[in-house]
Amino acid sequence: MINIDKEAMTEALNDVGIGLAMSFPISFGILSLCQYLGVSLVATSLIQVMVFTFVAIVRKYMVRVYYKRREQ
Repeated sequence: MINIDKEAMTEALNDVGIGLAMSFPISFGILSLCQYLGVSLVATSLIQVMVFTFVAIVRKYMVRVYYKRREQ
């Protein structure tokens, strides 16, 4: 049987849930802005990748710090 670390699973699920909740408004905003500015599809994709990568790093850092403080 697989031994699952419940605290790690809780952290992972919360992180994914936060990311899911954030993704739609961020994506909609980026797509709307790029369409308004007449940005090409390739440039729009690159912008989305950069924004989502930055947001994911910041989000993961904040979630990890939150759970690290709870452990102390």
